[in-house]
Amino acid sequence: MNLRSVLLLGLGTGVCCAVQAQDSDITIPHRAGLPVGDSIAAAAPGAVQVIYSNLAGHPTAEVPGLPGVGFQPGGGNAHFDRVYGSPNGSWALTAFADLPWTEDEVLLVNGELVVREGTAATWTSGELVGPLDTKVGVNDAGDFVFSTVTNGPAASNAYVVTGGSDGTLGVVAQAGSPAPAMPGVTWGPFLESPTIATDGTVALVAGGLGGVPANENKVVVQGATVLAQIGVTIPGGQIGNEPWQNFDFLDLWTTPDGEHYLVQGDLDGSIDTDDVVVVDGNVVVQEGVVLPGSGFSNPVNNNGIVGVHMTPGGRYFVRGNNVAGIDWVYSDGQLVARLGWPITPLASENWSDRDYADCFFLHVGNSKGDYVIGGVTNGDSRTNGVLVLNGERVLAREGDPVDLDGNGVFDDDLYLDTFGNDDGYLSDSGLFYFVATLRNGAGASAGQAFLSIQLADDVIFSDGFESP
Repeated sequence: MNLRSVLLLGLGTGVCCAVQAQDSDITIPHRAGLPVGDSIAAAAPGAVQVIYSNLAGHPTAEVPGLPGVGFQPGGGNAHFDRVYGSPNGSWALTAFADLPWTEDEVLLVNGELVVREGTAATWTSGELVGPLDTKVGVNDAGDFVFSTVTNGPAASNAYVVTGGSDGTLGVVAQAGSPAPAMPGVTWGPFLESPTIATDGTVALVAGGLGGVPANENKVVVQGATVLAQIGVTIPGGQIGNEPWQNFDFLDLWTTPDGEHYLVQGDLDGSIDTDDVVVVDGNVVVQEGVVLPGSGFSNPVNNNGIVGVHMTPGGRYFVRGNNVAGIDWVYSDGQLVARLGWPITPLASENWSDRDYADCFFLHVGNSKGDYVIGGVTNGDSRTNGVLVLNGERVLAREGDPVDLDGNGVFDDDLYLDTFGNDDGYLSDSGLFYFVATLRNGAGASAGQAFLSIQLADDVIFSDGFESP
């Protein structure tokens, strides 16, 4: 998660590469440096704003709701996890506070602490919240969903839980309890990858189900509907006729309207062709198969599917590499970025994996068709992590200064360093949230931060990005 990286924002035309290592009108709680009532979205276009940091002693490092407690200090990308969001700018992410390891993980939603490890699990009795899965969900209303394993009895201590603005937490799924989507079947001990729709419907991946054969005991469900089941469901569009064998951890995506879904996993076939990405029941990318419409003659490499994403509008993104060693980003049936392409039409820099195993590390989009791709270039290794906007301009670059205290002056001796794998989210209003490490002017690691960049108004349109 701490490889050098690049992010690219572009239109549905050709864009390019990045490294691997992941709006709002939401008002965040008051802290020094941001007047009460100011929205993050009010930041000047292109300005990198610090929402939270782990720079010990700084106001941005204080965990909301825990006076006197800071985010876990130190370098690296281990303190703020991946951020997830909804079209209107609601956001959620897990992070680590500077507390004992049994109570240090927290879930933040729109700047408020809503759940903390080691505290009472209020949705049940006599149990404590356990570690929180990185994958969480949030909708426009600020309703959220997460998964955890408490310190309760092993047969029943795995949960998927929802919450809302009233502070009440409720159980969607619990190990050992009936699974509404499958009469006579009980939830197993593996409950993960939850998402939440606009109407509150939750989708999740469940494994170890009771009441079904072992080779059929893992499912993807949405509300009371089974979307896919291992050993039973046969995705269309594959080169063979194999059922699902497994679903990958954290790789379920659904749209807010509940109409579309994406899941990555393995088919019950040859290990050379079993890894697939499935959208709405049909394979769109398959290991060992040439990407349709890519112009490649070489197929997707063994274990060559690296990352997936579905936007709120239902557009899918997949990144990976082919057997010729070319890294790519593929979206809705076309190649949108690849190794060797220029980062902007007239740029002298190209997307490159010169210093890393992978060129690309991130691809996210909003419901308007706008998207962000992350990667590295063949430029100076100290500054070759970049954010490219609209496929035409560099929005931010590794080494750019960061305004820590929000005073409008770069007087904090802090600069962008590396971006985390997939640690990003783009809202419909053009506010891009991301997690990155920071360094000082001497090049020494300074810590990590959860940040935002507001895209300029002239590049955000209701039908996606356009050139000004």
